[in-house]
Amino acid sequence: MALSKVSVRRLPDVAPPIPEGGGRMTSDAGELAQIANGEPFRFLAYLQFKPDKGAPRGNHFHRVKNETLYVIGGRLRARFRDIDTGESMDLLLEPGDLVTVAPRCAHAYLPLEYSQAVELSPSVYDPTDTLRFDLGITTPGRDEVR
Repeated sequence: MALSKVSVRRLPDVAPPIPEGGGRMTSDAGELAQIANGEPFRFLAYLQFKPDKGAPRGNHFHRVKNETLYVIGGRLRARFRDIDTGESMDLLLEPGDLVTVAPRCAHAYLPLEYSQAVELSPSVYDPTDTLRFDLGITTPGRDEVR
């Protein structure tokens, strides 16, 4: 099931030069991932996910903020729920996945292994725009769908 407030795509593995739509290049020197090109971003954060802690990140939604998460490494179980329709969706996120979450869509990320990501937003961080919403994602499941 897809949600209209969640967009997920895997950045393609490409050879130089990186195409307009972005992509990932890997060489002996490492990986270069073009996550954004030309979009205005006013917020950037690095996220580390530790599976031994057993707690998800998120369990909230934003009234205004639109955010994009890029998975650098590891695997995350993600759960999304549209606040307006009640529709929900679970996904398994892996390196190279780029997820955009629209306002009024609750989201939570549970690490299945040590994971890293970056989060970008065209809006500055406003703590009053973050509203708690428990999505009940507490145990790593192996039944994720994509």
